[in-house]
Amino acid sequence: MYLTDEEKAMLDGNEGEAVKLAMEILVTAGESLGAQRLIPVSSAHIVLAMYKSIYDAGVEVCEKFAALGGKFKIPTTLDPCGMDTENWEEFKTPHEYASKQIRVMKAYKEMGAIPVWTCTPYFTGNLPRFGEHVAWTESSAVAFINSVLGARSNRETAVLDICAGLTGRVPEHGLHLDENRKGEVLIHLQLGNRALASWEYPVLGYYLGKTLGSQIGVVEGMKGHPSNDDLKAMMAAAAASGSLALIHIVGITPEAPTTKIAFGGRPISSELEVTEDILAKTREEMCTKDTGNIDLVAVGCPHYSIGEIERVVRLLHGRRIHPNTEFWVYTNKNTAVMAERMGFRQALKESGVRLVLETCMLISPIETWGFKTIMTDSGKCAYYAPMQCKADVIFGSIEECVESAVSGRLLREGGKRL
Repeated sequence: MYLTDEEKAMLDGNEGEAVKLAMEILVTAGESLGAQRLIPVSSAHIVLAMYKSIYDAGVEVCEKFAALGGKFKIPTTLDPCGMDTENWEEFKTPHEYASKQIRVMKAYKEMGAIPVWTCTPYFTGNLPRFGEHVAWTESSAVAFINSVLGARSNRETAVLDICAGLTGRVPEHGLHLDENRKGEVLIHLQLGNRALASWEYPVLGYYLGKTLGSQIGVVEGMKGHPSNDDLKAMMAAAAASGSLALIHIVGITPEAPTTKIAFGGRPISSELEVTEDILAKTREEMCTKDTGNIDLVAVGCPHYSIGEIERVVRLLHGRRIHPNTEFWVYTNKNTAVMAERMGFRQALKESGVRLVLETCMLISPIETWGFKTIMTDSGKCAYYAPMQCKADVIFGSIEECVESAVSGRLLREGGKRL
């Protein structure tokens, strides 16, 4: 594997023991991946941040790099941590669990990480440009920056993300290379020339993820003007139900102004049609039950934007949620501050809705509440919640989520009580 003089110096320990260890890991990984060299990256985003997922071994890794004097060389942001950072006791977080999460937070502070604690770093200052090489691990964010912004990152693995932040390097392979970013499967949207509703974006993403796996799809025929929040929800679901990191959407993805350019001269290996029936069946698959009481409505996976929070406030219209139902909205601290300034946080509180900061229902010890049924508007949550939250899950639009929270039972569009 070719190394520059600067990289050899890092490997020899000239920049300290933490960088030396990071380079050893990167070179070993690069050789196993068949990479010819390392390439510079301009930012990193670290997923090795939540105790529920990394356990004691992950805590030790973070503390080891910090103890070796590691300092991040490039802007390095952090994924959500494993508990609400303001009110972890209120959310029934066990004290031993919290103490280990705090150790992780302390280690990253020592290394100079940017503590955004969010899965949407592109909304909080870590915004890569078209063609920019970065090293990110959060699957939903990787799919978003590749597909919507045209930046370049693989779905890096835990530990490698820390190494990238410490050295500013990753192995050159996968989606860093032009030839690996070309379309393979053509997807025709056959929806009667209409635009998707907001709730259909995560459903479409869920279907594409489970159908394509790691293949790169090219979506043709998307009408209307999807918002960044719509695309965020779509990419999160696709990256959860499958292992993909890039979907070309013709007319939206910078590398896909046309279908022909998206394929880059590569033959179309297969074609798919997405119909109304497919979306309806996929939505059913995203639910483990579809009737009865709702214990928790959980939204904000990925973290809610200020626009999404405003929509919840507007839909509630001052109504209180049912006394037997919890309603939690997950977001990052930056957005929470804006929600406070705009009066949304107080409005949510008066309706009985909790704003949960810098964590997620999937990576916090939510099972301590004993919820049996969780409703969500997130395709990613719908995929992981049965395993991670030990509960049944119901997927619905945000309108259905709000009405069900007020009712205490599942309400589908049109007010049908189930």
